[in-house]
Amino acid sequence: MFVSTAASAQLGCQPGVSECIDSSSYHTCGDYAVWNPAVTCTAGQTCSDGECHAMLGCSPGDSECTDSRSYHVCSSRAVWGPTQYCAGGQTCAYGACTPVPQCSYGQTRCSPSDSSEIQTCNAQYQWQNWRYCGNGCYNGACHDCSRGSTRCSDDYSYETCDSDGEWGPSHSCGRDYICDGGSCIRSSEGECQSVGAARCSPDDANTLQHCGSNYRWQDWKFCQNGCDYSMCVACGTGETQCMDSQSYARCDSQGQWGAAIPCQSGYLCSSGSCQAPSGDQCATPGLKRCSPANANMVQMCGSNNLYQDYLQCNDGCYNAQCAECDAGTKVCAGATSYRTCNAAGQLSDPINCPDGYTCDNGGHCIATPQCTDGQRNCISDSVYGCSGGQWQLLYHCASDSDCKEASGTAYCEQESAPPQPPPQPGIIAELGTLGVVFVATTIVLAAALVYFYIGRKK
Repeated sequence: MFVSTAASAQLGCQPGVSECIDSSSYHTCGDYAVWNPAVTCTAGQTCSDGECHAMLGCSPGDSECTDSRSYHVCSSRAVWGPTQYCAGGQTCAYGACTPVPQCSYGQTRCSPSDSSEIQTCNAQYQWQNWRYCGNGCYNGACHDCSRGSTRCSDDYSYETCDSDGEWGPSHSCGRDYICDGGSCIRSSEGECQSVGAARCSPDDANTLQHCGSNYRWQDWKFCQNGCDYSMCVACGTGETQCMDSQSYARCDSQGQWGAAIPCQSGYLCSSGSCQAPSGDQCATPGLKRCSPANANMVQMCGSNNLYQDYLQCNDGCYNAQCAECDAGTKVCAGATSYRTCNAAGQLSDPINCPDGYTCDNGGHCIATPQCTDGQRNCISDSVYGCSGGQWQLLYHCASDSDCKEASGTAYCEQESAPPQPPPQPGIIAELGTLGVVFVATTIVLAAALVYFYIGRKK
């Protein structure tokens, strides 16, 4: 008779496989193909694909700081992936690793490596070159001038640069003198001293004059913003403008645009200042990203500093590249090895299965099959069945039964009783006919002898 045990009733699960029981618990198949006791997920977690995960709700591809030095990325299943850590010298801000702050935003200083450069603290709290100082830098500001130099403050007066690198008060050239190139020279009505020299017209604040070959001042240019320092005013002191998408210029104290100042890496110049790209803007041509509108599209920054569709992915885009697989899944790399899919959708190097195990179609290592499922055999006085390619004990035969194998199966058979000896025949039956005659004759003779003996005594 077939005896079912608790073990046989639980057969069928794959050792090592985990399965959700409900939304908050799971169990794992043990080595004997029997489900282990249920495991309950911790508060704030839910069960998915046989594992406990943080509650659903994040947007795939989003990243979030878990503390000041680490972050995690939302997977394609809207589940936060494993914690990733920033490199040394970095901190986490807005879901990304950035350099540790060096300064306070807007702060300025003279560059430690170049006394002619002013540095400013950017939005990432890092020092970056901001302005070149032709006359040197002091206390975070450019010297206005070179000590001892002079300039014309107007056509009839001049200024001298003091020991602090700043322009001093204006001094008049005096009667019958005009200022030319920072020097006072005797004025001849309408005459000039150096061919090609320039000055602001004494009669029109919007006209720039130059000294002609006849050594006479001539009207040369109309200055829309006025004339100052023998130049047309180009801008208002302190104003900025973009020179191109990667640099900007600042207006100096003489109303002229200074040298181009490059934006820091990853920033674009817009409206006269370096800003982080927004929307489809990008700072570095060739830079790639995952499209915010299409989870299966890789985009690349074009020469126009705009992201454009670049490559269609089959399994989604992660970290600016096409994913090879779904995060968390496994695939066989060979008969005895497998590969896992990380949070970025990329396959790991092959991982060998333990000795005696092979990789199944699901990328899991399973014990090498020893038998065919459904097959039975006898081991001692016990019946074993094949499940998952491995022999599993089904039941033990009773003490008065033996395990038998027949027709591809095995079963317990009760032992038969030992044979009884046949009944013993009587003495007469053993003697046969002749024996009977012999015995009868012997008896008759004995009786005759007794009778004869008794008669003689009388």
